[in-house]
Amino acid sequence: MKNILTTLALTAATALPLAATAADPAQPASPAQRATPAVPATPMQSGTPAERATPAQPATPAEPAKTPPKGVPPEAGRTELPPMFKELDQDKDGQISKDESKRSAEAQANFDSMDSDHNGKISLVEWNAADKAKQRSKQ
Repeated sequence: MKNILTTLALTAATALPLAATAADPAQPASPAQRATPAVPATPMQSGTPAERATPAQPATPAEPAKTPPKGVPPEAGRTELPPMFKELDQDKDGQISKDESKRSAEAQANFDSMDSDHNGKISLVEWNAADKAKQRSKQ
């Protein structure tokens, strides 16, 4: 890496006088000096071990990958949301707030028991857990 930088610096240093004289046609151009090639240093010559190359950073995608809304596990993105959950989730954030639950008497009545993490919202995970518990109690 140092060799490349040295070569570029020498090339730039010799090109600058040429560029300056090209701007003034009244002066004859001076011949360019040839850069001497840099000899790479080996670990034995420099006394220090050779540096390892830094791995390249992966490219950032132009558009971020689509992730499920907050409170929705990744596997939930592969299935359709339950119709009632979808209807109640008016702001489409993947969670049902206490205000959104007022659209269903059953959801409003059971909101506190369905909100198992007590964050004031019912996630799809909490909804499905309450639905499974409801199915088991019917059996």
